[in-house]
Amino acid sequence: MRRALLIALVLLAAVPAAAGARVLVVGTGTPMVALVDVATGALAAQLDAGAPTGAVAVAPNGRTAWVAAGNQVVALDPNARALGVRTDLGVPVGGLGVSPRGGRVYAVAGDRLAVLDATTLARLRTVPLHGTALGPLAVSRDGTLAAVPLARSRVALVALGAMRTLRRVKVRRAAGAAFDGRGVLWVAASDARLYPVHPYQRRKAVGRPLRLGRGVGGAVAASPDGRRLLVGAAARAPRAALVDPFARRVHGLRAGPGPGRPGWSPDGIRAYLADAGSGDLSVVSPLRGSRLGSIDLPPGWLPDGVVVQPGLATVPGTTADDRLLGTRLRDLLEGYAGNDTLEGRRDNDVLHGDEGDDTLLGGSYDDRLLGGAGADRLFGGSGNDRLEGGDDADLENGGTGDDSVHGGPGNDLLDGGDGDDHIFGDSGDDRIVEAGFGNDRRVFGGPGNDYISTGRGSDLANGGDGDDQLLGGNGTDILSGSNGNDVIDGGLGRDRLWGNDGNDQIKGEQGNDDLTGGAGADTLDGGTGDDVIDGGDGDDTIIAGPGRDYVSAGAGDDTIRAADDNADHVNCGPGEDVVFVEDDAVRDSLYNCETVERVPPEASTDDTSFSLITGTRGADQLSGTPGPDTMLGKAGADVMWGNAGDDYVDGEYGADELHGGPGNDRLAGRSGDDRIFGDAGDDTITGDRGADHIAGGSGNDRIFGNLDADVISGGPGDDRINVVRGDVDDVRCGPGRDIVYADVADHVAPDCEVVER
Repeated sequence: MRRALLIALVLLAAVPAAAGARVLVVGTGTPMVALVDVATGALAAQLDAGAPTGAVAVAPNGRTAWVAAGNQVVALDPNARALGVRTDLGVPVGGLGVSPRGGRVYAVAGDRLAVLDATTLARLRTVPLHGTALGPLAVSRDGTLAAVPLARSRVALVALGAMRTLRRVKVRRAAGAAFDGRGVLWVAASDARLYPVHPYQRRKAVGRPLRLGRGVGGAVAASPDGRRLLVGAAARAPRAALVDPFARRVHGLRAGPGPGRPGWSPDGIRAYLADAGSGDLSVVSPLRGSRLGSIDLPPGWLPDGVVVQPGLATVPGTTADDRLLGTRLRDLLEGYAGNDTLEGRRDNDVLHGDEGDDTLLGGSYDDRLLGGAGADRLFGGSGNDRLEGGDDADLENGGTGDDSVHGGPGNDLLDGGDGDDHIFGDSGDDRIVEAGFGNDRRVFGGPGNDYISTGRGSDLANGGDGDDQLLGGNGTDILSGSNGNDVIDGGLGRDRLWGNDGNDQIKGEQGNDDLTGGAGADTLDGGTGDDVIDGGDGDDTIIAGPGRDYVSAGAGDDTIRAADDNADHVNCGPGEDVVFVEDDAVRDSLYNCETVERVPPEASTDDTSFSLITGTRGADQLSGTPGPDTMLGKAGADVMWGNAGDDYVDGEYGADELHGGPGNDRLAGRSGDDRIFGDAGDDTITGDRGADHIAGGSGNDRIFGNLDADVISGGPGDDRINVVRGDVDDVRCGPGRDIVYADVADHVAPDCEVVER
């Protein structure tokens, strides 16, 4: 996995300038509507609406936006970046709003509120406001109410179901309004006050105001969850304010000179201010409570409205070599022809490379990566991803999570990454190497001469047609060669191995293994352990190996070697068979064997360079060796110590306690509420499922919380901690320069130097 990420970073070094999927829609005070790339801040497109543009609104699905342009409301497609239908209301259009489901558009026009069909912009109704509107418009979260500030210090409250003005509320110097998550209306006044208004309360509807600070008093916008408000600057004042309406707290911040019109990103991570006084857009971090910077607009533009495109944003590439960037939300990136680089980033993205040798990086969450024609490189990142390489020789790595990886036609290099993955080589001579951990339940080579190494965990692999090599590694593996002359090595653990048709070479290694040769002249070596070996049809060579083995040679002229220090059961079956047994004791049971040769006991052929330590279904206490160990806890609440060496410690099932000990260890809690301690060394730790407590210890550690609510401490060293997704996590970093990738709701301590949300 680390090697795959390094490859991905190197590939990003030589790609064209990036184009992003999601845009800001900005009314500029000129006839142009600006579409600004959220990822890069670059001007993606400018569309001529025919009259000075101001207020903007966008549909909940992000497919359509609307802009006020003089007397008209104009629709546009943010993905296609093209104008659509329009309607003329006869008077200058002020504020715009959209119903929660996106079926209606509301437009302030003089002393009336126009109700429009969102698709055709046909006028459905007109509601008198009984006063001259100042421009801004607020729509409640449930879509039942609208609020319009009026001249002479009044605010009109409109019932959108009944299509009538309920009443006008007196609010001194009202300038802007927004509804919070409880349905309370907050009205900003130009004298730096923010008034709560209870729409259905007849007496004392206007509450005690909050003081916003000098220079604040423009338009107001509520965050997507309705728990925060952003109030823009008054005319020529460079100040704005973030407000917690529930706690009645105000936090002032720097902004561009007003009047300021705010807009929120759909995830609440960023907010923007259209600063008409400075002609740019302020970028605000609500979490930090500060202005991060600004986005410059062309000279002469005076932005008067900004919204962020929600929903699934789409960006098409070109026939050249493109770099396309996703955002924090759902994106569809289409590379088309050329050698493209597509980076999905956060949320559930779809990346389609299409023609060319493309590089696709999924990022966080559950992504779908489609390589298309060409030699593509696909990296799923974290999340449960689906990777499809398409034609030609592709390189694919699922990353963390339970991934589905498909090579497609061609000689592919595939790695599911950490997690319980499904991997399909499809046609071609594929190389499938599971370098991470996980119990991979479906690893299919498909037609072709494939190389499959399942690595750590208990895996199921089938080579498919062709002369395949299957290596089981550590864990309880089920390996099947299918048709062809296959080489199968179960590795450490209790394995079940099938050669099927063809002249196969099958080796059990350590553990109590089941070996079945099938049809063909096979070579079967049980290795150390109490093995069950079935040669099947054909002239087979069978090596029972140390342990109490049960051998059924099957039909054919077979050679069986059972000369070890244990009592074996050998049934030679039909044919002219030869069996070798030890010469110093008569302990083996032999049946149907034509020739019996007595020889000295023969040594094991096992590979002894690895140490495998496995638990039981109960609560085990397991200790590693001074060297590199593989430790599998199995079921039960286990306590495991890796001790010295670069160990792999996997709790598997149950609420386990894992200790890496000195060395650069890999630790995986897997299922259950685990306690994981990396100890000294540069460790890689994954909590996975369950509410885990993880302590990295000293060293430069990589920690993945994954699912559920985790408590993580990095410890001394330069750590990288990823708690994106799952429940609300708690992260402390400790000494060193640490980087944390977190969600909005996660608690991250101040000792974490870099936090990416």
